[in-house]
Amino acid sequence: ASVIYAIPELASLGRVFRSSQPVELTEDETEYVVRCIKHIFADHVVLQFTVQNTIEDQRLDNVTVAIDTDSALFTASGEIAAESIKYGDTQNCFTVLERNTDEALAPSSFTCELHFNVVQVDPATGEEEGDSFEEEYPLEDLEIATSDFMAKVSVSDFRKSWETMGNTNEVLEKFALQFKKMEEAVAAVIDFLGMQPCDGTGAVKANSGGKPHMLHLSGVFVGGRSVLARAQIAMQGESGGVILKIAVRSEDQMVSRMVADCIR
Repeated sequence: ASVIYAIPELASLGRVFRSSQPVELTEDETEYVVRCIKHIFADHVVLQFTVQNTIEDQRLDNVTVAIDTDSALFTASGEIAAESIKYGDTQNCFTVLERNTDEALAPSSFTCELHFNVVQVDPATGEEEGDSFEEEYPLEDLEIATSDFMAKVSVSDFRKSWETMGNTNEVLEKFALQFKKMEEAVAAVIDFLGMQPCDGTGAVKANSGGKPHMLHLSGVFVGGRSVLARAQIAMQGESGGVILKIAVRSEDQMVSRMVADCIR
């Protein structure tokens, strides 16, 4: 997040709640290598696009990533271009999304396209040669998931925290998921929710003998709202697949609902 705080134009957005791991938007060995880090704020998301130029006789100027989505949750409200990227260099450009906080969060997909001016240069000297021209380069789609708005925060005593939170805003759900191994199912549920396993429940005991696995999870949702979840994961015998029963508790019914809906 230090990259964000160093940019004066982004100072008005406040503190970063959390930042995602980099997401690859290009294949390996392509002309341009682009990754995206999602920085979550209270009412905004800043997309940091890291762009590397791997073409020896080109300099890229005025580099931006154009995004498009059908989602009513986000509106692009600004962008900051990378001024110039020489061969072998990596620079950042940014797109600012404003979040419609009246809408419940749901996964949102964005098409992405790299826009830039190509300047032909002498590979030996870096001197400009010939004219520059505008170029577009399609990237992989980017998803902003509800779990991007969840920070992994553990609690010292899950059982006590669960009872203290109470069931006023509890949401209960049951899902059939297509996993063949308990370990895979447990890892996927943790990943779907973006929460922190508690009490060592993130690992499946080697001698569990096919018994259902209980998973305890905790986290803090954007806005500083604590969330707890209990998940029972049971293998479906010979037919394959698993049955997931999940209870989500938080201080806000809408948050509990959004978190339960992360399972897919």
